Amino acid sequence: MRRRRNAGWGRLGLWAAACAALAAGAAAAWLAAQAERKLAALALGGLGESFSTRVWSAPHLLRDGAPTAPERLIERLDRLGYRRVDEGPRKGEYRWSPPELSVTLRGFRLPFAAQAEGLYVLRRGDDGAWRLSDGLGGPAAEVRLEPELVTELSGARKVRREPLEWDRVPRSLRDAVVAAEDKRFWTHRGVDPRAILRAAWADARRRDLQGASTITQQLTKNLFLSPRRTLTRKLAEAGLAVYLELRLDKSRILTLYLNHIYMGQDGSASVMGMRAAARHYFAKDPLDLTLAESAALAGMIRGPGLYRDPAACRLRRNAVLRRMRQDGLIGPDALEAALAQPVVFARVPAEEDRRDGAYYVAEVVRQLLPRYGGDVLYRNGLSIHTAMDPLLQGLAQRTLRGARQQAALVAVDPLDGSVLALAGGRDYAQSQFNRATQALRQPGSAFKPFVYAAALKAGLTPATLLSDRPRLYPGDGRSWSPSNYNGVYHSTATMRRALALSLNAATLDLAQRVGLPRIRETARACGVSSPLRDDLGLALGASEVGLLELTAAYGPFAALGRRAAPRLVTAVLDAEGAVLEAPLPDAVPVLDPAQAYLMTSMLSDVVREGTAQGLSRLGWEGPAAGKTGTTNDGRDAWFVGYTSALLAGVWVGDDRNRALKLSGAASALPLWAAFMTEAAADRPPEPFPRPDGLAEVRVCAESGMRVRSGCPLKRAELFLAGTEPQRDCMLHRGGLTGWFDRWMRRAR
Repeated sequence: MRRRRNAGWGRLGLWAAACAALAAGAAAAWLAAQAERKLAALALGGLGESFSTRVWSAPHLLRDGAPTAPERLIERLDRLGYRRVDEGPRKGEYRWSPPELSVTLRGFRLPFAAQAEGLYVLRRGDDGAWRLSDGLGGPAAEVRLEPELVTELSGARKVRREPLEWDRVPRSLRDAVVAAEDKRFWTHRGVDPRAILRAAWADARRRDLQGASTITQQLTKNLFLSPRRTLTRKLAEAGLAVYLELRLDKSRILTLYLNHIYMGQDGSASVMGMRAAARHYFAKDPLDLTLAESAALAGMIRGPGLYRDPAACRLRRNAVLRRMRQDGLIGPDALEAALAQPVVFARVPAEEDRRDGAYYVAEVVRQLLPRYGGDVLYRNGLSIHTAMDPLLQGLAQRTLRGARQQAALVAVDPLDGSVLALAGGRDYAQSQFNRATQALRQPGSAFKPFVYAAALKAGLTPATLLSDRPRLYPGDGRSWSPSNYNGVYHSTATMRRALALSLNAATLDLAQRVGLPRIRETARACGVSSPLRDDLGLALGASEVGLLELTAAYGPFAALGRRAAPRLVTAVLDAEGAVLEAPLPDAVPVLDPAQAYLMTSMLSDVVREGTAQGLSRLGWEGPAAGKTGTTNDGRDAWFVGYTSALLAGVWVGDDRNRALKLSGAASALPLWAAFMTEAAADRPPEPFPRPDGLAEVRVCAESGMRVRSGCPLKRAELFLAGTEPQRDCMLHRGGLTGWFDRWMRRAR
């Protein structure tokens, strides 16, 4: 009986063991299947998943002989994480000893721009111009500072991660991480029994735990498991770690680990992986990390929040360095040199800096979403390079914060269409509606330059006389009689004066002479793409347009007749650096250079003596050209203006289109002046270049004909060669009689 009972228990034990083995096998198979599914889903050649997309500014170009304020150059270097030193700068450092700035550039290469790393010396002359030379004293034509990281797109998860491949991991970082986290990583098979026993012994003696989980176990926890501390999870972690060791080689495991490790917070975004951490803490690519910086990052793995303080970070870093020395990974000299290094974290962009670029980034995303889709755009680790100048972008947003009403501002390089700054409202946090690109409003008189450009193309001249008298025009069922802005009429006015004073009556007279088809054709050629009216209201700006659209359409006036389509995105690269798109600037001739210069000449008079003459009282100095715009009841106020180096447009108004009694001169012009005055520190205005094909003739300002001695108002006028007046003034007498008439008029 006892034998039967023992045999029964034996069979039961065997069945139990078999069931346990089957269950363990099933669990192992399930875990293996889950692991395989996860490994198959890992994107980007096994480097990890859900990499954030980075949005970059444009590189900053400084040419030899260019005048720019030294404070602005230093600000750019500081924003890029360059460290100021008192001795010879190493890579990523600069020394400012007026008038000489020495900087060792990091270098970069993009589809559209590149800069070799190395030492460059910039010496500022008494005229404010920089003379550039390389580290050997040879002349340098130009230098470029690398792009600045504007923001990262990671969707709702707000995870910042950049792919780091094995060959981009420096030896110092590999060794530091292994020394800090798992000294037998290269020899164990997923779990480390010695570490487990050591941890258990330290726990029994209530000493500080050094940790029992291997790097492979930590990776399995990050990739496959929840963070809950349970026995089941620990067993699964160990089993998966062994499976990973059988499935992948050590370099692949360490690469995955370095891509998935949590490395702290940057605001609401989680910094994941060593490449993102290297940029966040030291503004460097991992290959540029020093031994001390590698040890600091490795030390942070234990608790990133604990070591954000430089003093705490230094203590932890030094412990990692000494462990590296104990393990024979570094020599005594390297140890002493690294221990002596201070911990200097890179500048963390202020929250205000992040907000400053929000409208620009939102427009970039709006343009790219139809081409790439949200999943690719937010999860595949793209690099989006833009034309943004981060200093101008910040300046644009700060300028609008002082506006009483809602406002928008854009700044464009007229030569290649690069959108350097775009602020679509006073505060993106309060309203995400982008008034620079999504709002269509009537531009009023800011549209008039296209009427006058069409007139020049039709053969008229700045001295052509126009009728400036009230007149009834037929409309839809009723007559229409637009008045001049201040109710004052001049009987006649030259084209130049009519544009300077923004005379509605004279402009309508000109529009009838030129014809609406030619006006529409000219506006379209310059870049206006919105629907345009088919009545005379077109000439006075009754057709709705966008601010960026209108501002860019002034580009041909500033660029001697070449129209460059406005562009925000300059290149898109995938996570491995392959170019997905890199559109070249699209500049085409739409006006004769001499015609464009005549427009600049007339628009300069708007600033000197016309509706924008208040610009000088607002602190502006230097050549400028532009046009104000005001719509009925002051609902919209505009000013679009430019220098030889920069084109900018401002709109002020109300989202509900209420009548606010605004005006271009009083509401938009001051914002333009505030922005452009500070922007001139980088882009000082110079005289507009004058092309060939022009003739200068002294004419009577009242008749537009060649002057005679009796003409009371004389001026030097520009004409396209061959269109200058041939006849003398018929309103005033010449010779001694004319001189006497003019003298008598003065005497009266």
